[in-house]
Amino acid sequence: MVLTFAFRLAFVLVLLTGSMSAARADTATEIQTIIADQLDAFGKDDDTRAYDHAAEVIKRIFPTKSIFMEMVRTGYPPIYRAKSWSFNEPTPLDNGYSQIVKLTDDQGRIWNALYTLERDSNGTWKITGCRLLKSEGMV
Repeated sequence: MVLTFAFRLAFVLVLLTGSMSAARADTATEIQTIIADQLDAFGKDDDTRAYDHAAEVIKRIFPTKSIFMEMVRTGYPPIYRAKSWSFNEPTPLDNGYSQIVKLTDDQGRIWNALYTLERDSNGTWKITGCRLLKSEGMV
C-alpha cells in the first residue's frame, strides 16, 4: 500500500516535471524566434518588422520606427548588422525572461547581448530591453 502510494506520487512528479520542461522548451523557442526575427529584420532594414517586436515601454521611448531604427543603428551596431547568432538557455524572471544571445558582428567580433522579454496584453512575447556586452565584458 505504501509502496503503491509512493510509486503513484513519483509518477505524478515525473509527469509534472516533464510537462514543465516541455513548457519551458516551448517558451525558449518562442523567445528565440522573436529575437532571431528582429535580428533578421535589422539586417534587412525592415523597420516595421523590427519595431513590431519592441514592447510598449520601448515604443514610448522611441515613438516611431525611424527613431527606433536610428537608435539601434547608432547605439547597437553589432545587433543592427549581426552576421550570426546563437542562444543560451533563457532565464525566467518575475515578469518574463532574459535571454543571452551570442552575436558575431560584420567585422567578425564576438558579442553577447542580454535581452529581456515580457508578454504583452495579447500574450505575445515582446522585447523590453537589450544590453550589449563584449565577450570579455560590458561595453
